[in-house]
Amino acid sequence: MATDWKTYLTTQGAVFAQEQLTGFAKTPQTLDENAVSVLFGHSFIRVDGTDRQKFLQGQISTHMLQLAAHHYSTGVACSPKGRMYSNFKIMDNGEDYLLTMNSGLTETTIETLKKYAVFFKVSLTHQPDHLALGLSGANIDTLLANIFPGSSLPGQNEVITVFGKCYLIKVPGTRTRYELWLHQDDLPLLWPELTILLTPATEDFWGLLDIESVIPQLCQETIDKYIPQHLNQPSLGGVSFKKGCYTGQEIVTRMQNLGQQKSRCYWLSLESTEEPAINTRLCNSDGKPVGEVIQRARNVENGNVELLAVIRIDAAEANDVFLDTEKGHQLQVHKLPYAIDTRAELKK
Repeated sequence: MATDWKTYLTTQGAVFAQEQLTGFAKTPQTLDENAVSVLFGHSFIRVDGTDRQKFLQGQISTHMLQLAAHHYSTGVACSPKGRMYSNFKIMDNGEDYLLTMNSGLTETTIETLKKYAVFFKVSLTHQPDHLALGLSGANIDTLLANIFPGSSLPGQNEVITVFGKCYLIKVPGTRTRYELWLHQDDLPLLWPELTILLTPATEDFWGLLDIESVIPQLCQETIDKYIPQHLNQPSLGGVSFKKGCYTGQEIVTRMQNLGQQKSRCYWLSLESTEEPAINTRLCNSDGKPVGEVIQRARNVENGNVELLAVIRIDAAEANDVFLDTEKGHQLQVHKLPYAIDTRAELKK
C-alpha cells in the first residue's frame, strides 16, 4: 500500500500540528531563496465526462472553448448573485480537467456544481491523493532545468509534463514561480532531488509570494462574500467577458460595464506581533469601516504581517487604513503590481 504524502513528509523532517503542516527543520530566510513550498492547503477536483467542456462553459468564468489541451487558466465560480464561491486554476491535461483551489472551497465547489450537472454526462471528484508544490527563487529557472533535464520550461499558461505524469506550470507574480502538480506516489521519487537544491517551506511562504503579487485566493471564510472584481480577477485573467453566459455572469458583466467599483484587493503591511484573523474589519482615520482582511502571512525577512484585504479604493490611494479605531496600528498600502483597465478587460 502506498504511503500518503503527509506520512512521507514526516519522515523527511516535516512538522505537523493538529493535522496542519507547520514547518521543517530548515526553512527559507529570504523571499528570493530557492525554495519548494508544500501547498498543504490546496486540493484538487477532477472533472471528467464527454460533456465536461460544455458543462463548465455554462458554470465558470473561464472561456472553456479557448482552453487548449496541455494549457491552464484561472477562473471563478459564482452564485446567481455574482458572488464567488470558488476561484481556481484549471488545467486541460488532454484527457480531463483538473482544478486546484484552497481546500476550504472543495466541498462547496463540488456540491454546487453537481446541482447543475444532472443533465450532463460529467463527473466531479475530489482528488485527495494529489498535491501541489510551489517552486520559487532567484535561480529557479536554472535549477529546474537541472532537475528536469530534457524538458523545456513552460511558457505562459502552458503545461509541461515531467517525470512521467507530473504537471509543471509557470504561475504569475512579481518573482519567477512555478507549480508542480503530482500524485502522492511520485513525491518520494521527486522530493530528495528537489530538496538537494531547494529549501523546504510551508504554504505560508508561498502565501507571502501571492500577497506581494496581489494574487488573492478565496477561503472557506470568504465564500459568497465578494464579486470577482473585488479580488481583481478580471485584471488577473480570471474572467472572460467574451465567452457568453454562465451562472452569475450578468451581475459580473454589469459591474464591469458600469465602471463604478469602490473597493478592490490590495497588499498591506502591518508591524505587529499578532496576525489579524480573516474577515477582520479595517477602518480609516475617522473610524469608518473601509474593508476586511482576506489573507495573511508573517514576513520571513522582517517579521511584519503581510495582508491582502478588500478595501475602498479611496482609502488605499490615501494610505488611510488602520487595524482598529484607536489608530494604534496603521497599515502601509502598497501600489498594485499590475494595471487595472476595466475597458480593456471587457475585450478579453
